[in-house]
Amino acid sequence: MRRKPEGVSNAARISRAYAVLLVILVAVIGFATVTVVGVHLVRTKREDANQLMTTLNKTFVGNKPDWDYWRDTANFNSHSNFVRVTVAYPGKKPQRFYSHNARRFLRDNWQTWALWAHIQYQDDQGIYYHRVQKIQRKGASVTYELWLSLNNMLELFKLILSVIIVIAIVGLLMGIWMIQILAKRLNQPLVQLTQAAHDIVEAEDTTYHETLPVPPNPQEVQTLSQEFNRLLRSLNAQVIRDHQFVSDASHELRTPLAAIRGHVGLIRRHAADHPEIVPDSLATIEQESLKMQRLIERLLALSRMDHAHLQADWFDLGQAVQRITATYQSQGEQPLVLEVPKQVLAYGNQDSIEQILVALLNNAQKYTPTAAAITVQVARVAGKASLSVSDHGVGVPDADKEKIFDRFYRVDASRSKKVGGTGLGLAIAKRLTALNHGELTVSDNQPQGSIFTLTLPTTTIEP
Repeated sequence: MRRKPEGVSNAARISRAYAVLLVILVAVIGFATVTVVGVHLVRTKREDANQLMTTLNKTFVGNKPDWDYWRDTANFNSHSNFVRVTVAYPGKKPQRFYSHNARRFLRDNWQTWALWAHIQYQDDQGIYYHRVQKIQRKGASVTYELWLSLNNMLELFKLILSVIIVIAIVGLLMGIWMIQILAKRLNQPLVQLTQAAHDIVEAEDTTYHETLPVPPNPQEVQTLSQEFNRLLRSLNAQVIRDHQFVSDASHELRTPLAAIRGHVGLIRRHAADHPEIVPDSLATIEQESLKMQRLIERLLALSRMDHAHLQADWFDLGQAVQRITATYQSQGEQPLVLEVPKQVLAYGNQDSIEQILVALLNNAQKYTPTAAAITVQVARVAGKASLSVSDHGVGVPDADKEKIFDRFYRVDASRSKKVGGTGLGLAIAKRLTALNHGELTVSDNQPQGSIFTLTLPTTTIEP
């Protein structure tokens, strides 16, 4: 079995980045230092060579250099610097004059590699600044050749590079050590957050109210913890709702199932002796099965709405309300009172809004006495299309106004058989309202009853 590759920690990534950055920085500093110092030393050697040649030119006596006088007047180290002077007269053999140790220096079997202009390297000798100058003096051609040692510059470069390398190594070791400590301190809130999340996942008893610790700093981890807690609250609330939904659905399905099984058993035991009970039992079975079918269909409709998307457009809300209420009036017992202006344009999905109206009318019809009227009002308030259904039923207490749109929720007698229905109508209406980006609220009617108000949002699109 292949092991899953482990991830790289922040401390390791920061240490690696620090090491690469330090190496690049040291290389750049070293190159810049060597370049600046080298250029400066070469310029100094060039100035020294010019000065030595000028002084040597002044020390000529009888067309040959006076080495003793030149050595006394010029700052010249004959052990590491060498001079050769060549004097040539027309038609005569050139004469060469050497400074102290120069003849032996030039007799050595060495090869020269030119690094750049005037800089030469010789085996067993080192680096030298080589300068040649030709002048005409009293009919003779005089050539000056100087070799000025740059070995001290090489030693200086070695010292500089050694210091830089030592500083880099010390900085690298100390930096990585400090970064490890700092990264561990910075990662501690994340480690605690991870451990807390692991404990929640591995916990045997979950209350669905667990939260992650929120550290005071750093700000990024604090914000991350807060967002994680928001996500946990949302997920926990969804799990609680799902558990409640399963419990309520099981309860709602248990009742018709019990009735069906009871009548099936009644028919099996007594149908032969009492055939008159069969029609009533079959009618009850059919009624309870239809109730189960409606309940399942509504549950499926709610499930599909979780991922639904409605196509919105402009339509005449007042005209749609008049058509729906006309059809509903012929089927209901309570009179309907319409307060609909001539034209109220709304923006949304017309079919779903008509479904919301039917759900609100069904709810009002269940809780409104037969002689009491149900009022349907359409208006435009603050640029929004508004649809309200008012009844004179038992009303909704303030404590239940937020729960009235939950699945299977009913005020007080939530399981009462006096009021029909599946308890899903208002939940479906609330979900359809959300899909239309609207708002569905309930308020008190006077002297009693409730007012359900659907408000569709404003939009920048104009018809």
